[in-house]
Amino acid sequence: MGGKPFFTLEDGKIAFNLFCCMYGIGTLGMPGNFARAGPVIAILAMVFMAFANTYASIALSKVILLAPKSVKTFGDLGEWCMGPTGRWLCVVSQM
Repeated sequence: MGGKPFFTLEDGKIAFNLFCCMYGIGTLGMPGNFARAGPVIAILAMVFMAFANTYASIALSKVILLAPKSVKTFGDLGEWCMGPTGRWLCVVSQM
């Protein structure tokens, strides 16, 4: 095995970001929203959200594969696509 650490600071940032995405306030409020919307509308909304998230993940993956090696974060990706405004939009949307 090489001299590289198994779990780096960047790995920690990614893990924290994934945790926040999966267990964010939207997920914690899901049972109440489900109860208020009713089973049919809530299931349709959940299916739509699942497809939208899957599509967005695939689209971001395709774009980041085309980006130069210097693009490492979503902020970098936003700047590469749209300039400083894109970086700002990506950073604000992740808050």
